[in-house]
Amino acid sequence: MSNLFNIKLISQNKNYECSTNDSVLESGLRHGLPMHYECDNGTCGACKAKLVDGVIKKIKHCDFVFPKNELNSTEFLMCCHSVASDIEIELDLIDGVKSIAIQNIDTKVKNIYFINKGMALLTLRTPRSKTLQFMAGQDVELSFAGNTSRYPLASCPCHGMTLEFHIRNNKLDAFAQAIFDKSLKVKSKVSLQGPEGIFVLKEDSTRPLLFIAWDSGFASIRSLVEHAFSLQMPNPIYFYWAHPAAESAPYLISHANSWQTMIDQYTYRSIACEFDRSSNNDCYKVAKQIFDALDLNIAKQSDLYIAAPAEVLIYLGELLLENGVDESQLIASPI
Repeated sequence: MSNLFNIKLISQNKNYECSTNDSVLESGLRHGLPMHYECDNGTCGACKAKLVDGVIKKIKHCDFVFPKNELNSTEFLMCCHSVASDIEIELDLIDGVKSIAIQNIDTKVKNIYFINKGMALLTLRTPRSKTLQFMAGQDVELSFAGNTSRYPLASCPCHGMTLEFHIRNNKLDAFAQAIFDKSLKVKSKVSLQGPEGIFVLKEDSTRPLLFIAWDSGFASIRSLVEHAFSLQMPNPIYFYWAHPAAESAPYLISHANSWQTMIDQYTYRSIACEFDRSSNNDCYKVAKQIFDALDLNIAKQSDLYIAAPAEVLIYLGELLLENGVDESQLIASPI
């Protein structure tokens, strides 16, 4: 039987609950806190924190050796300890994307799920000794057999060991072709470098959050929405997903609909647009179709997160700015 206790981060004036079955680190990540860690198994020492008040209990063996000057202090590894009472701790959180170092990790393919002939969900698993630290909305470079491509992470940062990517069957993308011709398979080794990008949440914003995805731009939007949920942000969430009119629905519409049960104030709408996946689309026409589907009054009050091709972003941004949205409200990621 588990009990819940409160953890207070003194310097940040933040609180979260932790079960006696979970580590202090695991519970903090699940609540969306950007904690420093690398291994999650007591080896690296990156998740050190200082116990100020309360009682903790060790739940996992620790190989990390504390420096002599810390042996008698209240420093502990969050990944190896749980709570035995309400506690207060001191630690440094990740302070924005600039404080996250570029990481090089050798991963293995955990799963490849083909939604259809044109879309695959790729799941990679990092070693327990080297998980990926990133912020929701960022992307990484993946390399296999000499082919390298850059993709947004579709995962929430609370799952640094299991990483998901949404990959289109693009004839010009050699990494993608390795997936669809089955040369990349379960247990294949994939080199990862990253994270990069500044397409991240304004966590302190009180505005509604309006997300717009163009087709596979859903990957980074998914990461942002699920991170907002883990942070228990009270902001209303609006999600618009543009997809080719020739297709009946976006490729993971069931996932977009499922957020209705998770998020109290959530509105979803798909937008059937006249585009295909070639480079010959009328990008202004697509941008106008997306713009016309928006509730402009809500858009004027919201932070807008847009993941779309660069030309669509330019035209859509112009339409929004011309109609009362402030530039500071726009956060964009070209795909």
